[in-house]
Amino acid sequence: MSSTVALPSFYQTEKDKSIVSDWKCPEFKVSGVFSSHMVLQREKPIKIWGFSQSIGSTVKASFMGETATAKVGEDNRFMITLSPRPYNPEPEKLTISDDIGHEVVYEDVLVGDVWLICGQSNAELHLSPCMSLTPSIEFDENDNFRLFYQAQGIAAQNLSHIADPSPDVIKPDWTWKRPDEKASLSFSALGWYFAKEITKHVGVPLGIIMMAAGGAALRELMPAELNYELGYRNGANVREGGYYDTLIHPFIPLPFKAMIFFQGESEGCWKEVADRFDTDMLAFFTFLRAKFEQIFPIYNIQLSDYPRNCERFFPFIDITRTKQFDALSIIPDMTLTVDMDLGADEDYNDWAHSPRKLELAERIARLALAKEYGVGSLQNVVSPQPIFASLSEDKSEITISFTDVGTGLIVSGQDPRMSVGLEVCGFTVGPYENRIAAKATITSRSEVTVKVPEGADTRHVGYAFSIRVSRESADLYNGNNLPCPAFLINVN
Repeated sequence: MSSTVALPSFYQTEKDKSIVSDWKCPEFKVSGVFSSHMVLQREKPIKIWGFSQSIGSTVKASFMGETATAKVGEDNRFMITLSPRPYNPEPEKLTISDDIGHEVVYEDVLVGDVWLICGQSNAELHLSPCMSLTPSIEFDENDNFRLFYQAQGIAAQNLSHIADPSPDVIKPDWTWKRPDEKASLSFSALGWYFAKEITKHVGVPLGIIMMAAGGAALRELMPAELNYELGYRNGANVREGGYYDTLIHPFIPLPFKAMIFFQGESEGCWKEVADRFDTDMLAFFTFLRAKFEQIFPIYNIQLSDYPRNCERFFPFIDITRTKQFDALSIIPDMTLTVDMDLGADEDYNDWAHSPRKLELAERIARLALAKEYGVGSLQNVVSPQPIFASLSEDKSEITISFTDVGTGLIVSGQDPRMSVGLEVCGFTVGPYENRIAAKATITSRSEVTVKVPEGADTRHVGYAFSIRVSRESADLYNGNNLPCPAFLINVN
């Protein structure tokens, strides 16, 4: 897959070939992916792996009455596979030992669903700064979920020591934790709120693994070789593939349930990169699904509205939002949850990181509960929000049909029983450089009719196609009172 995009000159630097990995095979070690308090993925073969200098020795794993063995290979690795198990919220013991005297025992092991949360800073944002909006939240280490924390800062510091994807978790004290106050406050707010919400409704234990890095561009989360195939030769903050090497690769091939993905602000810095964000995501997720050997569900998040400095730092974020929408049609088993109306207030001190992560997590959880656990009313939808389905046009009007409208399309803040006939804001006609604001009206339960402005190029129609988006500037919602995602449709 080669790139036809002329990239900025700073992408053209070759990878530093002088870096040499300082990782050495330990005498005997189970991968840092595993520890006490962990959650193992239910209903899939349980894979346990590690490293040993004793090539040919036998390593044994015992769990819930079953024992399995494997030999240490010439590559100094072992991989033991245990039988799939149904979910089990009761703490169990996992023992791994070899035939020359090494033994590791893990306590408080649960069987349930493992979720990954990946992306950049809004995925990594800790719970602590969000607590001012959720002061009634209580911490209970006995909650039915567990946390595996990783940090962007530590990963960045390790890049100079890792020439290739790291064989193991890069920081030894990154281990599974119970959700007590200390562990929770420093964990991903989005991941923590999501786990709390899911486990309110189902008895399946959840494990959440952070794989997010503040400021990460997609080319830092994908491996170096994929970057080169796509035409990228460097990262934005760290070298290409740096966060893949340190935060993602050590977990392959761990079985897991699904991934929550919040990323794309960095792609909004350059038009050349924003324009190809959908196909870059396709390449990234195709690679990950092949490496993890599973077509895992992806819960993608369409980027927030960012006050004040958005135009300065993310001048093409309007394009990345529309490309996130376009990705729905090319990436299987992916959903999209809108965050545009949950941005930080103008006077909030951190313009780029809205603390409103509970509301966002509840939206994702509602969709996940329906799709993964059969709970709720959204089992057969692509998105909890209204989604563009089709359009028809004549010389003066374009009629757009939507699916997933709930009880019907509405104008935010208006009586839903009186929506048909009301004007909605946020529609444009024309391409990126020459889009013109257009008058639009809800004309049926699932349709909006857009009046074509004089002189507009009718080959393109968009919604919320703007750098700054607010409830006032884009007010089309569905009967669930959730906003329509931004899109730009190229009309044939």
